[in-house]
Amino acid sequence: MSHAGRLGAIFLLLVLSLGPVGAGEVRTGMPLGAYIDALQRRGLRVIYSSDLVLPQYRLEKEPTAPDPATALREALAPYGLILSPGPAGTLLVTRGEQVPVPATEELPEEDLAPQPEPLPEIIVTSSLYNIRYEQSGSHNFLDRELATKMPDLGDEPLRAVARLPGTSGGGISTRSHIRGGLQNEQLFLLDGLRLYEPYHMKDFHSIATIVDQNVIAGIDFYSAGYQARYGDRMSGVVDISLREPPAKTETELALSFFNTSAMSRGRFGGHDTGDWLVSGRRANLDVLAEVVDPAYGAPRYQDYLGHIGWNLGAHYLSANGLFAFDKISISEADGSERANARYTNDVVWLKAESTWGDDVRSSTILSATRIENRRDGVTDKPGVIAGVVDDEREFRSLALKQDWQYGVTDRWLLSSGFELKRLDAHYRYSASRTISPPFDQILGNEPTESRAVELSPSGAQYSAYAELRWRPVERLTLDAGLRWDQQTYTTAADDEQVSPRVNLLYRAGEATELRLAFGEYYQAQEINELQISDGLTEFHPAQRAQHLVASLEHSFDARFNLRLEAYRKKYRSLMPRFENIFDPLVLIPELQIDRARIDADSAVAEGFEFSLNGERLNDLSWWASYSWSRSTDTIAGRTLERNWDQTHTLSAGVSIDWGKWGASAAALLHTGWPKTILLAESVTNTDGSVGLEVEVEPGNGRYAAFQSLDLRVSRSFEPPKGDLTAFLEVTNAYNRENPCCTEYTVPPDASGNPFLQAKEGTWLPLVPSLGLVWRF
Repeated sequence: MSHAGRLGAIFLLLVLSLGPVGAGEVRTGMPLGAYIDALQRRGLRVIYSSDLVLPQYRLEKEPTAPDPATALREALAPYGLILSPGPAGTLLVTRGEQVPVPATEELPEEDLAPQPEPLPEIIVTSSLYNIRYEQSGSHNFLDRELATKMPDLGDEPLRAVARLPGTSGGGISTRSHIRGGLQNEQLFLLDGLRLYEPYHMKDFHSIATIVDQNVIAGIDFYSAGYQARYGDRMSGVVDISLREPPAKTETELALSFFNTSAMSRGRFGGHDTGDWLVSGRRANLDVLAEVVDPAYGAPRYQDYLGHIGWNLGAHYLSANGLFAFDKISISEADGSERANARYTNDVVWLKAESTWGDDVRSSTILSATRIENRRDGVTDKPGVIAGVVDDEREFRSLALKQDWQYGVTDRWLLSSGFELKRLDAHYRYSASRTISPPFDQILGNEPTESRAVELSPSGAQYSAYAELRWRPVERLTLDAGLRWDQQTYTTAADDEQVSPRVNLLYRAGEATELRLAFGEYYQAQEINELQISDGLTEFHPAQRAQHLVASLEHSFDARFNLRLEAYRKKYRSLMPRFENIFDPLVLIPELQIDRARIDADSAVAEGFEFSLNGERLNDLSWWASYSWSRSTDTIAGRTLERNWDQTHTLSAGVSIDWGKWGASAAALLHTGWPKTILLAESVTNTDGSVGLEVEVEPGNGRYAAFQSLDLRVSRSFEPPKGDLTAFLEVTNAYNRENPCCTEYTVPPDASGNPFLQAKEGTWLPLVPSLGLVWRF
């Protein structure tokens, strides 16, 4: 039997072996809160407070309605509670005005005693931020129930992460450096599934993700101290959930300068037990390029997502597919670089969410991934460099993942899981370049160089984890976990890792929480991450980071929150990395004169973060944060700042709604990144001619501070069907020239002798966007 057949059989056995529990879970007299929790496990998204759903409330009779929401309304009615629409498609349990609260004087005293908060609802992990989207085109930043609508360049939701404390980025790429880490140190999950290479234009600054904002219900972003269930990445987790089905079919059509998209979702089947979601998006960048300047090329990309689910009572089954395609032709304005690329990234997965009683639930995912990359390009900078590249890569993955959660008692919660992956990759790469003097004197460059590589590694990855959450006393919660990972495809000696992690939560009062996190985090080189474009054909041992995080959170009232957090992250066993130290904004990085290999013995990232957020009623929200951070490498006994180190960062935003109008603003100010410069000295050659000797000087000052103000204004309308929203967004509203990089050339001076000329480049200028979103 093939690998796919075996995994498919295992998947079905795991889902069906114990049979449905269904109606046996619901019984007259069970706690109302337990009944709501059971509905949540089956997919109904409900938010409720224990101040309303009191511990003594019981299910007076078994609901008869087949629809979960209607059944819950039946159960809530005797206690004067109702369901109201909530954010991101959720339902809120609120107090009705007509039905009185039932008396509780006759209840036994033990039933009136305060009950502990259910363990699964306690957030123990440090550095958790939530970003929610109530609807497409209206983006909210949520940090503990506080929302701020933010403009985002290119209708890209992941850009919101760059405004969170501890992140750094330049404004072009959707990738971020998380607390001093590299951009590839984030685990990217969609619906619980690992996505590999989840970016459009991934070799050209990754300007968008392959997940359209229209399908996103929310993003949980972890920047440190995350639990053992999250593995194989050292710095962060981006966990995206899909939107829930609405009560009736809903369709959204959107058009902006950057994208054209369509999304539709709804329910089907008897008693609405089935649900579906489909979406499609096409970038408009090629159209913009044709209007602005056809010489820039024609970058095009598109993605599609499909979901169908079925509720079987105790089991919720779904089939899903995500398909992305890029076709890119792009050039520098002066014609010095030209590149073409074609990418496909297809992922299909089956998912089963199961409830095996009041205290046990599981999630099972069987997935297959296929990625194909084709890239070629030419660099021709007279007097500097000339080169060509031809790059083909393929990646296949077949994976089975399962997670379990068992509520042993109200003080003990056990979680565990495993993942099995079969992996295959193929590389075919060739490149050559010629470097002109004096640039052939620096960074180990050779006047001429060529390489050709063809490899086909294959193997497997295995992982397992166990977590124990324990509440010894009411104010203290401990979360301890252990993770094990192994890779069989690697040529490195260290192909097995064990990661212990501990999180502590202490509630000093009703409004104050203290957290402490410590753990080991490994990152193995993935089978599709060989650095063949820089001449490395062997896998490196797993990298290692040690996290230590302490945080304090205090709510002054329901609308004003304070957060302080300090962290230290120490890296070991770092693999070599390659950077373009003068100008990272190039099309073909490995052909450039400034391509440098960095072999750090260790690295440290540390910092302090301070953030405030608040809201006034439902029409005004605001947030502000300050971060101090330091990120350094130790190389041959010398401590150097990493190229993305930014000492001070200020971020703030405000959002206001009045009637049919809405407006928001987001500002970002941070220290400029470190600068590496090239120094030159004129020398007289033996033949009497004048030449140059050049030398690289790392850490020589910094670029000017980065400043940006982004604005958004929207207006809603009421057409004959549905609702229509028009918006205007402006990125870098006052057109600040934020320096990013330096380009070096050697033109002749007035005497005909060569001299070194430096020209600074900048990040994005003012970028406007108009858009329409029609929902019906």
